[in-house]
Amino acid sequence: MKDVLCSFGNLIAAVAVYWHLINGGWLTNRYQLIAANVGNLALAIFEPIAVVSVTAFWIWRTPSLRRFMSILFVIQILIGAGFLLFFLFFAFTWHPKMM
Repeated sequence: MKDVLCSFGNLIAAVAVYWHLINGGWLTNRYQLIAANVGNLALAIFEPIAVVSVTAFWIWRTPSLRRFMSILFVIQILIGAGFLLFFLFFAFTWHPKMM
């Protein structure tokens, strides 16, 4: 059951992050390591690794792949918490300007 939960968690998080990267237009821009959005580059690299690890685990089912997939699931949870904190920070600090 834990394996299925980690697998679906990784896949759902990867699809959600890529959906946001595609809809935000970030994947169509040029990558610049000195830009403020280098975190998006890390996400664009990390999410395919998570999907490939889930696929590899369901093909071979080795203990090392299970451990790696579990670690990636924890990282996915931290990424989701980071997005949530960023959204909450923006929501609580945003003040509309009256013209």
